[in-house]
Amino acid sequence: MGDADLLKESGEELYCRFLAGDNDAFESFVRMYEDELSRYLFGVVNDYYEAKHLAIETFSHLVLNSKKFSGQSSIKTYLFAIGKNLSLQFIKKRGREQHLSLEEVMEIPAAEDKTPHIILEQDDNKRRLREAMEELKDEYRAVLALLYFEDMSYRQAGRVMGKTEKQIKNLAHRAKLALKKQLEAGGYIDI
Repeated sequence: MGDADLLKESGEELYCRFLAGDNDAFESFVRMYEDELSRYLFGVVNDYYEAKHLAIETFSHLVLNSKKFSGQSSIKTYLFAIGKNLSLQFIKKRGREQHLSLEEVMEIPAAEDKTPHIILEQDDNKRRLREAMEELKDEYRAVLALLYFEDMSYRQAGRVMGKTEKQIKNLAHRAKLALKKQLEAGGYIDI
């Protein structure tokens, strides 16, 4: 099977093939989730190199504890939960809390046909959003990052954050209200 065919498979399919002894499937699995896991972990630890290291550690943990995955959630949700736990352990060991920064998460390439004025306006909007997000509580930043930047469902975000789906819905609602308030306080009313 070619590399392009491996990338068309779901994460669960690739992980099952890896468990059956196919190391190429695990390489594709890592490529599938490596960037978004690293972005999420960067948001937790606020350190690019530590986020990359923690992503590798997360994949290693998944391999070494492969029998622990029960299939009750998606493999992506399970992977992110492992990453979150390892990140929190890292922060605890480091002895100080880090703030979630969405600098790298919010990097969206501009379309080639956009004018410089539109590109500058989009950059300004991203900067304002990033500044407003940095003023939010850690829990609010985390839930918004999982739901909107990592495109997780409420259930998946709940599993990562150790909360019920209802708690995530309530948390997301409060986070959006807080974000709106921050944007309005910053003079950015057109949201």
